[in-house]
Amino acid sequence: MFNDELLEKYINTFLGYGNQNGDICFIGLEEGIGIRNQILEENPELGFKEVNKKLLTWMEMGETKVVDGREFHLKTNDLWHKETSDIQKTWEGMIRTMLSYENKDCSYSNILNFQINRLGRLNENHSLIEFRPLPSKSFRGSQWFYKFFSKLNYLRSKKDYEDYITNKRIKLIQDFIRTSSFRFIVFLSIGSHFRHYWEKISNTEFKKIQQDFLVCPNNKFFITHHPTSYPKKESLVSGGLKEVYKNLGQHLRELMNNSK
Repeated sequence: MFNDELLEKYINTFLGYGNQNGDICFIGLEEGIGIRNQILEENPELGFKEVNKKLLTWMEMGETKVVDGREFHLKTNDLWHKETSDIQKTWEGMIRTMLSYENKDCSYSNILNFQINRLGRLNENHSLIEFRPLPSKSFRGSQWFYKFFSKLNYLRSKKDYEDYITNKRIKLIQDFIRTSSFRFIVFLSIGSHFRHYWEKISNTEFKKIQQDFLVCPNNKFFITHHPTSYPKKESLVSGGLKEVYKNLGQHLRELMNNSK
């Protein structure tokens, strides 16, 4: 069973990885679970073990809003921080944006080096945070294993959980942004299902421009595709998802340079 006191503290506190005083903050919906659907359905204890290791690591690292992403993952799952690692598909989009923002080439070696050594570090120029705190296999909640390992009433179902945490997390993220020095906030999920969350957090409306992302009037908040959303190429101005993140980084760099 989870330590429910620690679990609830994690839900009410933890946001993600990186530097609150960086230039760019990426906000996703929620972390995934590294276990295939059918296996998780058959053995939900595997999900419990994966998340409980994260909770205990977070406690060990000081129970703060953001932690060092490399250190955290080295302690919980050393799958993505080796020279032989593959590029993690969700992280790849954010890394492409950061490399482009820094006017660097988005080569395979540069992306992998950024993933291994720079992504989500406390001394870097960005943060990666999540709207919902608990890792979940699917936003549809078909593999919701928390109900088996916690006595918290609002974890009886994914819907109960979402209803309980939504306004709390909106306020938590708003406070995080307000006390930060971010130049730009990038929301990762452009679908209308998610947009009302992003509008509430940013307290603004978004408009389309001739790009594959939406912008707000003051050019601080942006909404773009999630790196694993796989939109049809013909629907993209950029012609491909990889180019979406490169173009976003270039756009943010131009805005930064024009503000100097």
